Amino acid sequence: MRFLHTADLHLGAQPDSDRAWGAARADAVRTQLLRIVDLCIKEDIDLLLIAGDLFHAPPTERELKDANYLFGTLPRTKVVMIAGNHDFIRPGSAYARFKFCPQVSFLSSPEMQSVFYPQWNLEVHGFSYDAQEIPEPRLDNLIAPRDGRRHILLAHGGDARHVPFKPSKLLAGGWDYIAMGHLHKPALAQEGRLAFPGSPEALDHTETGSHGYYLGTLTKDSFHLEWKVLSDFTYTNITINMTPEMTASGLESLIRRRADDLNREILNIRLAGRRDPAFIPDREALLRIGGIYEITDESQPDYPLEAFRNRPAGDLLGQFVRYFTEDGKKDDPSAQRSLYYGLDALMKTAASGKEAIR
Repeated sequence: MRFLHTADLHLGAQPDSDRAWGAARADAVRTQLLRIVDLCIKEDIDLLLIAGDLFHAPPTERELKDANYLFGTLPRTKVVMIAGNHDFIRPGSAYARFKFCPQVSFLSSPEMQSVFYPQWNLEVHGFSYDAQEIPEPRLDNLIAPRDGRRHILLAHGGDARHVPFKPSKLLAGGWDYIAMGHLHKPALAQEGRLAFPGSPEALDHTETGSHGYYLGTLTKDSFHLEWKVLSDFTYTNITINMTPEMTASGLESLIRRRADDLNREILNIRLAGRRDPAFIPDREALLRIGGIYEITDESQPDYPLEAFRNRPAGDLLGQFVRYFTEDGKKDDPSAQRSLYYGLDALMKTAASGKEAIR
């Protein structure tokens, strides 16, 4: 039996809506389910597992009809899904009333339910959220039935406010596979027997790296899990180490060569190292290059600290530098930040002529 495990599609989300690529990001999120259904058909998948947060919020009837139409195009794949903390089921809501096509088994109760597939001797268990938060550890003591069937647990959670659990306890329950949702980055435990596929598309700039789904094979005697990339967009953290010789044009040229012209890779750029004190990077100008979500400047001016330290005893600048470079402070990151913040202020004051540094 071959299965595809996904979660956290958050259909309806519009990440980066204030950026030039916002419409393309919204399209990538919107088409995730279509791409996954197409994969199920192409790869001849037996079972599609959706571990919560298919929708970004409790869905409307129109959104449910759109998803159900795609499920209805599956010629043989069965679907089992639950609701998560974002698309939780309100009493009387469209989600609570909706009837999915025969391919779909929606475990919609807040109590544990299951569906059995005799053709694979497989039972899938799970429950849905009926509120935005479930702080109780409802998974820790779950035990798979000892009845000769194979058992998959479908669940959503993993932090203090959303069904916290201890992986060791959950894995001790004897499940053949634990298909989790809620974390937006992929994660595995015990050779993949417990897995978070993450969101198929990154949902904000902090969700760096590849995004996709898990493709699994479960037989009577074997288990195999394989990671597959699906995402159209990727966020990447990069660090640029500045040098005193670098100029504004040089930095811009470096970033332009690294940026993706199609904006499919979106960069979070951190500036580090030492730069010419007279050169202050223009963040707004650099952000206009495109394909850059944020620029964080942690670079430091390349002040001649040794020369400052050797200034006369009564010199304010010399006293300041000596204080922050003495033993116990020179290796303290907080003290070093204070040193450069202070030097910037002192040098600006001197440059403005408001007060002479002697």
